[in-house]
Amino acid sequence: MLPTPMSDQAADRRQMRVLAVGLTALWTATAVAVAAAYRPGGPLDIVVAIVCFVPVLVASAGAVWPPVAGSHRHRVALAWVWTAAVLFGIPVVYGVASTLTSGGPHNLVPSTEAAYAAILAFFTMAAFSVAGFVHLRRQEMAFERRATLLTVLLAALLTTAIGALFVLVALINEGALRDEEPLRSRYGPTNVDLVPPSCDEPVALGRSARVTIEAHSSLDDEARGSATLSGQRSGVDEVWSGSWSGPDGDGQTAYLRIGQQAWLDDRSTDRALPGGGWQETLPDPFGLAGRDRLTMDGPPHALVDVPRGSIVAEDLGLEVIESAPARHCRTFIDGPTALASFLPLRWLLLDSHDPAEADVGRWRGEMDWWVFGDGELGRARIEVSGSRAETAWGATGVRAVLQAELEAVDRDLAIDISVPSGAPGSALQSAAP
Repeated sequence: MLPTPMSDQAADRRQMRVLAVGLTALWTATAVAVAAAYRPGGPLDIVVAIVCFVPVLVASAGAVWPPVAGSHRHRVALAWVWTAAVLFGIPVVYGVASTLTSGGPHNLVPSTEAAYAAILAFFTMAAFSVAGFVHLRRQEMAFERRATLLTVLLAALLTTAIGALFVLVALINEGALRDEEPLRSRYGPTNVDLVPPSCDEPVALGRSARVTIEAHSSLDDEARGSATLSGQRSGVDEVWSGSWSGPDGDGQTAYLRIGQQAWLDDRSTDRALPGGGWQETLPDPFGLAGRDRLTMDGPPHALVDVPRGSIVAEDLGLEVIESAPARHCRTFIDGPTALASFLPLRWLLLDSHDPAEADVGRWRGEMDWWVFGDGELGRARIEVSGSRAETAWGATGVRAVLQAELEAVDRDLAIDISVPSGAPGSALQSAAP
């Protein structure tokens, strides 16, 4: 084999160094993601993050000692090794990022079925990164037989050693976390010995809650509008603000209730109350379902609490949501029931607070809900669908769908309902507890 000219060797080094820098950036992104987001506690969570930077050192070896090929065929082979390292590494980065951004406890140790992907990613990266170092030490071009064998053995050794170190540290830390039961979850008690009530038993309503409702509408599986309601409740006192937008209209609304006094601020120009701003109204001016005239988690609670009619709820089993055990239940519902339980669905259907129950009388769907270890409703999800012709939507289509999801968290915390700025101070302050 003819020796490669020195100028070509220099060009090869520059190209391989650029490729090695790309690999280093990929593994640096993984290590930074773990260091920034992996904070579940435990005695070794920082050590786990530090160990994740060891692959960065291995990847950077390829930039310090870039491999030099002796022929065009060997350059192509090195490029394929680098491509394999990138293709195997991207799913690892995505998997780590998905784990860290998902709710609940983080477990960075991959399952047996998924571990091979991480092994292949690190092995191919190590093989590319240490090839230059090994061949430089032996004063040989890349892919010479003995030096190549040493490269493969060194890459395998690094993969085994660093993988074992990471798994050992992560397992020790996660074992310590399991021994230290979380004190609380925003969804409810974390005691695994608590068995949530079955789906045919009464459901309690928390004495307080921070509530969020996200709603969406679609037409023939294409997104159409969205709405959000967010607020908090203490007993029957509650305050929330909501907004919606879409081709059928948009608006903003705020509601405040303290005791038996209530105020509504409908800020949409075509629906604003005379005089503008906060206007006194009756509790629950929307006519939602349930007792005590609550407007957020009260109506869905009234739907799932027993007796709920002749339809028997389906028990979908136990789940763990952010360390809190919960029972997943489901029942069938119709359109009017959905509009009586989730106010944002009305905004998306008619750009209004009106129930419009007659328009969706033939709509059908399901409601899922989760009852936690304290026997309280903490999450609910609803979906109903029907004919687009039964709506006032200015569009052509067949199947219209309304969806909403409610979260009622921090139900064990004391919540103070404060008076929002711009409200009529004298009346509200006198009503405040």
